[in-house]
Amino acid sequence: MLDATAGVVGSEAADSWNYVLRGLWTSALRLDELMHVSWDKPGTIRPLWQAGKHPVLDIPAAMQKNDTEESIPLHPWFEAVLLEIQEGQRSGWVFNPASLQLKLGRRTEPRRPDAEWVGKVIARIGEAAGIEVEPADERTGRPTKYATAHDLRRSCGDRLREAGVPPLVICRVMRHASWETTRKHYAPGNVQSDAEVLRSVLAEKEKSAATKPAG
Repeated sequence: MLDATAGVVGSEAADSWNYVLRGLWTSALRLDELMHVSWDKPGTIRPLWQAGKHPVLDIPAAMQKNDTEESIPLHPWFEAVLLEIQEGQRSGWVFNPASLQLKLGRRTEPRRPDAEWVGKVIARIGEAAGIEVEPADERTGRPTKYATAHDLRRSCGDRLREAGVPPLVICRVMRHASWETTRKHYAPGNVQSDAEVLRSVLAEKEKSAATKPAG
């Protein structure tokens, strides 16, 4: 999708939009959540680094479906994207997609775009890139579905699963309201994969126990 961005938003705005795409690709956040990630604004989603602890994303109750404040692990892939911003520039909103007016050579508005509009532009980028996620159905007349912001979030979950991250951890990172959602999409029940994880974990535990002195 990154290669198709400039054709939709213009070359001047492309970098800022690609940063949004990469944020979705690596964070597993919903688009509205990503657009509410800030460095220092109260009441927003913020990355936190504390000495002696793993970094986390602090998510206020207002940004949660269950209306509960929560901290989740900061995904290393997403952390790498965030750390591309120089320390001295880490203030305000993290993701600031530039106006498409730049493409037309017009004066831009200072107002930041909302998630709904950003989502429509991302859908246009997905279509321009030709990334098909669901084929057309001639019987029902349903058109081809191309990649959207939500598909980028899902792809992050898919890559976590393929990397061997346990489904319960994926559930925590993606904050599904129900375990059933995670099980349906990211824990399809590959018995060989499950068997490999089971044996690996137990073998490591037995190895550790064997090295401890008796008594």
